[in-house]
Amino acid sequence: MNFKSKAVRTLAAAGLILTMGTGVAFASIGSATVTADSLRLRSEANTNSSTITQAPKGSDVTVEEDAGNGWYKVTYSGKTGYMSSEWLTVSLADGTVLPAAQGIEPEQKRGLVTASVLNVRSGPATTYDKVSTLKGGMVVDIVSDPGNGWYQVESGYVSAEYVTLVDANYEGSSALGASAAAMAKQLLGKRYVSGGAGPNGFDCSGLMYYIYRQLGHPIARGSSSQYYNSGYFVSTSAMQPGDLIFFFDRRFDSSGGTLPTTHVGMYVGDGQFIHASTTSYRVQYDSIYGYYAPYIVGAKRIG
Repeated sequence: MNFKSKAVRTLAAAGLILTMGTGVAFASIGSATVTADSLRLRSEANTNSSTITQAPKGSDVTVEEDAGNGWYKVTYSGKTGYMSSEWLTVSLADGTVLPAAQGIEPEQKRGLVTASVLNVRSGPATTYDKVSTLKGGMVVDIVSDPGNGWYQVESGYVSAEYVTLVDANYEGSSALGASAAAMAKQLLGKRYVSGGAGPNGFDCSGLMYYIYRQLGHPIARGSSSQYYNSGYFVSTSAMQPGDLIFFFDRRFDSSGGTLPTTHVGMYVGDGQFIHASTTSYRVQYDSIYGYYAPYIVGAKRIG
């Protein structure tokens, strides 16, 4: 049985339907309760429209009318818009309860801005007018993904090249680190150059120095200087993307044991780090487990 047709028949029996056409108008519905963890109140009855606000699970809303196609026009917290009927349990004035269909709320995509400044345009191409800008490290809701190298955000369109998708619950508490990790990935394959600090060649500390300087957070130069003077120490069991991970291997120690490190890389998640490798002579991924595990001496977070 179709949820909507069942709801319409129930409302008709209760004498609450005034008119029927493309949608259904109600004389008085009563309240509805949100059953999703978080349900968006949108400006129009579709998932491509902008978000007015969000209602957490258990919130009460007032249903104004059935907008058709699985959407209700509702009022929540003094604001009127549209919510998916699949995630609303409606309580009618006569005591009848219409349970939520328990459908799947469309996956909400969020993106982290990895450019220093990202232009927002009125349409999905550089030929459209610039309407605003976003700062590096900001996390934005992605309204739609046209699939043409652009994302629609609430203020317009941005190039997907400079936006990294993040978890829907990501709030940007480690925005700087996530931006650094995203930039490190863009530098994969660059040459190892002794003393190099970019943009086309790097040594290990030069890669870290270049990335954080580009993000507006200059750090020390040299792995041991970064170990002593940049950021703050965190447990290696609690590393987040963007954290610096330090190594000491006496085979590569030219200081006679007076310096704490011989190498540095950047943790990027999933047990991997990116570094300017002195053995492969390029910027590459490696695992923090296996070969490198015995040489780890610490980790630091920048910012």
